[in-house]
Amino acid sequence: MDQIAANYFFDKQVQPRWPDWHPGDVEISDWVFWIAKTDENTALSAIREHASGARWKRPTLGKFRELVCLKAPRKEKVEQPDPTVFVMYEGGGRGTTLPGYFFPIITLPDINVMKAAEHMRGKHESGFGGTWKVYAETTHSDMAKMRSEFHRRRVDVAANNCRR
Repeated sequence: MDQIAANYFFDKQVQPRWPDWHPGDVEISDWVFWIAKTDENTALSAIREHASGARWKRPTLGKFRELVCLKAPRKEKVEQPDPTVFVMYEGGGRGTTLPGYFFPIITLPDINVMKAAEHMRGKHESGFGGTWKVYAETTHSDMAKMRSEFHRRRVDVAANNCRR
């Protein structure tokens, strides 16, 4: 609901239910702010239940918000597909990036994922140096296993260098 509708709702639905209550401008502003965040049916249902509950001498914004949360229609979560394209650092560069570091290329509508991945690979290669590779049609779990393998190899090499 917009600000004007929320103000109207407060004047016609909230204020008349508690005629002895005389809120100040700041309190009215808080009420209108929270009323505007919900739709009219949910707000009306919540304020009716709030007024009919116990014999309240005045409405409380916290109780109204609690009732709105209980009555608001649940929005269905939009499942984002798991990324299947990743860019991984394989070593040989300067800096502190560890071999096996990887990040996903998130799929967005109207975006060529492979082109975006190649662009990011090039940016990282020119910025950080070393070898960066694009992995397509894989999972986060597979990438984590590859990272573990890079780390294992690094530890093995370090251990062998210490023995000499």
